[in-house]
Parts: sequence; C-alpha cells; structure tokens
Amino acid sequence: MADAQQPTAPVHYAVLVNTHAGNGNAGKVWPTILKMLEAAGVSFHVYESQYPGHTTIWARSLTRTEQPTADRQMVLLVLGGDGTLHQTVNGVQSAVRDNPHLTPLPIAYVPSGSGNDFARAVGLPQDPEKALREVLAVTRARPLDIGHYVDHRQQRQEYFTNNVGIGFDGRVVSTTNDSRVKRALNLIHLGGLAYPVHFFGALFKQRPFAVRITTDTGTQRFTKACLVTTTNHPFFGGGVTVAPTASMRDGKLDLVVLERTSALQFLGLFALMVLFHNHLNRKRAHHFVTKRLDLTFGEPEYGQEDGEIMGQQIYDFSFDVCQQPFWLPLDNYDQL
Repeated sequence: MADAQQPTAPVHYAVLVNTHAGNGNAGKVWPTILKMLEAAGVSFHVYESQYPGHTTIWARSLTRTEQPTADRQMVLLVLGGDGTLHQTVNGVQSAVRDNPHLTPLPIAYVPSGSGNDFARAVGLPQDPEKALREVLAVTRARPLDIGHYVDHRQQRQEYFTNNVGIGFDGRVVSTTNDSRVKRALNLIHLGGLAYPVHFFGALFKQRPFAVRITTDTGTQRFTKACLVTTTNHPFFGGGVTVAPTASMRDGKLDLVVLERTSALQFLGLFALMVLFHNHLNRKRAHHFVTKRLDLTFGEPEYGQEDGEIMGQQIYDFSFDVCQQPFWLPLDNYDQL
C-alpha cells in the first residue's frame, strides 16, 4: 500500500472533543490538552460532542465542507476513547460513501478513554499529553485498514477500527460499560481493568450458540460457539490479545471463534489468550484471515463494536475492508 502524499498546505486541526469518554476522564484532561494546543501555536477549532452520536455528525459535516485545498489541510483531532474514534471514522466514511468525489479527512487521535485498544495497536502513547506531542509532530497522513459491515436485518452499515464481537465479549462490554466498577477504575486511570472484573459474571451466563460463517475459502457452521470476534488488529477489551497476528495493512480481517464445552474449559482457553497469547493453537479455537466475511446467527446474542454496546439481537452481517487515512506517529508502520 502506498503512503499518502505529504501535504503542501498548512495544517488546521478540527478538535473533536468528547468530555464524557472514559466516564469523564477525557473531560479532566481536556483543559491541559487545550493549553498545549494554544502553546504550540497551531491552527485549530474545537467541536465538542453534546450528545451520543454528535461526533459522527461533526465528522460527517466537516468532511463535506472542509475538503483539502492548496491553502489548508484539515485534520480531525479526536480527544476521547475508542467509541469516539469509532464515531469519527463513521462520520468521515459515511460522507465519502454518499459522495465518492470527497476525499476522506485524515484522523489524529489523543486517547483518553477506558480501553484505548486502537492506540495500543498503533503504538500511540496511552498518556494524552505524550500522545498529543507526538501527533503535533506528524507531517503526513498514512492509510490503515478499517473494517466495514452491512447489518442485513437492521438495514444499516458501519465502520470500525478495532473489532466487532458477538457472544462473550459482547456480553462483557454490555455489563461493563455502565457499571460502577468501571467508573471507579476510570477515576484512577485503570478503566481497562473493568473488563476482566466482569469476565467471571459473563463466563457463567454465556451459553453456546450456533453461527454460520462464510469466508474467502468457504462456509462452516459451529454449534457451540461462545465468542465470535471479527477484528482489525490484535487487541480487544482493554489490551487482551485476541488475534496476535492481525494486521492493519494486509487488506484483510481476522475472525476468531472460541467454542465452549464447559465453563472450566472456556476459562482455560481465555487464560491462554490473556497470559500466553497461544490460544489459537487449541482445538476449540478457530482463526480465519479473509477479505470478505458473512456471519449469520440463529438466536439473539450480545454484540459490541469498538467497545460500544450493540444490544442483544439476532445478527446477520457481511464484512469487508476499506481504508482510512490517519494523522499519527506511525513509526512502526511497516509492522502494522
């Protein structure tokens, strides 16, 4: 994949701020980030999210109205968590989908959420101040893969930077995101630990389910699936390595299916994932790398996308891959 060309125009940052991200952690770091932007002397304007989905609206509108010119390169600088980044990507990509003549605006990112899995995947510092310093030193955008899916039952489509999980991880996210434990851990900057805390509750509640999977190589059916995660990079759930070899530059998605025969057996499989990253070698683990993917479920299951709750419903998805330019210090670009 070729790198994006270095812009000749001065950079202007549209700063998309979600002060509610990380249960308010982004709001706490925002005053410091604002002072840093002012001290750096960069050109910027602030667009603050006022309600769920507002960041998507901002990103969509800016992509339509602030196309790059000889006089200015617009960069969307996101302050928030994986969910805020998810909204931004969807705003940019939906605008381009509706008008293919538009150029997708590059996205910069200052992580300040709970899990920050995208930042972990691209090697961006978890500390917001360090991340901003590195972002402000970037001089060009580079393309990375993002996932795209069509929800056939709901007649909608979405984009994701991290992963879409049905089953166990969807249940964990659903029980975690509004929990008191997560809010308390966010106060001491340990929000990522909220997912392991809720792991055991989900372990005993999650039952096996059936799923039909169609990849580039054919169709398979599993009757005892417990976790079905389509991912764009190695991490989910605040740093758990679900697909160690997943790449954001290969034009493909990784699908991991874990089967369950008993709670103890699944616990052991998950422990191998968390501690040793060698779970994919086990009999009850299945790994696919594919350009296109269809997933069909027969009964309602919990779902999550980029750490955001999708609800409990029957899912019927088709996945593929597209690209999004990112304004990030990708020193490890060749290894992503």
